[in-house]
Amino acid sequence: MSGAAPRPWQLLPLLEETSRFFAARKLDNARLQAELLLADVLDLKRLDLYLRFDQSLSPAEVDAYREHVRQRVRGVPLQHITGKAGFRNLTLSVDPSALIPRPETEILVEVALEHLKGFEAPLVLDLGCGCGAIALSLAQECPQAQVRASDLSPEALATARRNAIELGLEERVGFCCGDLFEPFAPEEQFHLIACNPPYVRRGDLEGLEPQVRDHEPRLALDGGEDGLDFYRRLAGLAAAFLAPQGMLVLEVGAGQAGEVAALLAQSGAFGPAQVRPDLAGIPRVVSARGAGG
Repeated sequence: MSGAAPRPWQLLPLLEETSRFFAARKLDNARLQAELLLADVLDLKRLDLYLRFDQSLSPAEVDAYREHVRQRVRGVPLQHITGKAGFRNLTLSVDPSALIPRPETEILVEVALEHLKGFEAPLVLDLGCGCGAIALSLAQECPQAQVRASDLSPEALATARRNAIELGLEERVGFCCGDLFEPFAPEEQFHLIACNPPYVRRGDLEGLEPQVRDHEPRLALDGGEDGLDFYRRLAGLAAAFLAPQGMLVLEVGAGQAGEVAALLAQSGAFGPAQVRPDLAGIPRVVSARGAGG
């Protein structure tokens, strides 16, 4: 005589068990991560879980959830497991080809949008666009802008193009592959150039959190020996591509704002730099107008 079939898991007990499991392994926001992974398996919004605490899950759903949990405990970023990341008003597809968008970068978009209010039909460039978070946010939130986005990685560009299509912004954003300004002719003049370049010091790469070090592209992290290699290149090149009144807007790492502002000043090609902190009070965005504007 066969034994009784195991009772199906209900949603709430499964969430509670997973939250305890994550907390025991020192994962931050254990309950939130457990909820986001289960919402992905069930194809629900996270808050919809609260309306279904008594729902029984099928064995296939439980198995899929447990595989998500195993990946997370192995250090795979939650966003790579679900294939999605939120950024401002957007939900973006993400994968290991590009950095996962960070909340700090939303400050860069705020600074850029403030500048773009002064133009009727601005031309905007997102250098090193990754998955497209900056370019697509600017296109969505500044409907009068035409946006260009470039990246050295063909794989990252493919992800950004896919996001543009999924968001219905493919007609407003053009993509090109190349290193910094290589894809652009000198006569192309942008009212805003935005960039979140690699800024991690090379010697600090191995000390990054494993989910960053082992799962995000080194190309988008390595800023050279002092973390400033790309800022030096931008300081020497960007002003030639700025239209009158055009602005360069850069994200910087913790402790780098003063050094980056000094590089722009030393170039002689920019006016005084402005610095904007992130929500933690860390100086995070450096912006400056071209000296000719």
